[in-house]
Amino acid sequence: MATASEASQQANRSAMDPKRLVVIFYLLAGIILALFLERVVGMLWASFGWPDSILIEGLDWKVSTLVGYVLAVALALVGYFHPKTHALSMEVASELMKVTWPTWGETRASTVAVVVASLVAAVLLFCIDSVAYNLMVEWLPALWGKL
Repeated sequence: MATASEASQQANRSAMDPKRLVVIFYLLAGIILALFLERVVGMLWASFGWPDSILIEGLDWKVSTLVGYVLAVALALVGYFHPKTHALSMEVASELMKVTWPTWGETRASTVAVVVASLVAAVLLFCIDSVAYNLMVEWLPALWGKL
């Protein structure tokens, strides 16, 4: 069985077509947009007081649901087939293919370093805060009282 490091190296060398990543992105973005627009169109439909009858009984698809899904598909297709957007998407995917992702060991080591540095910073800030509090609340008033 291949380790995570070997798998990531193999994925980086595989030279997967960037177009595949772009299509996957647009599919996922279309699904998320469809779920969002379903709710938005449903609320708009209700605010105008239009009748929202059920089209598909088992799925509870209403007219507003279908309108939201059609809008999402249309927006995803327009985004994919627009020349500038498509060129930018392909460029981003090509750059992502060049990225060398860290191994699991590197990720774990970096996480431990961040946690330790955060704890050290927290202890130092606690010490500085405690000294500053004691200086302003106890030591300086006591010193001024003796003068």
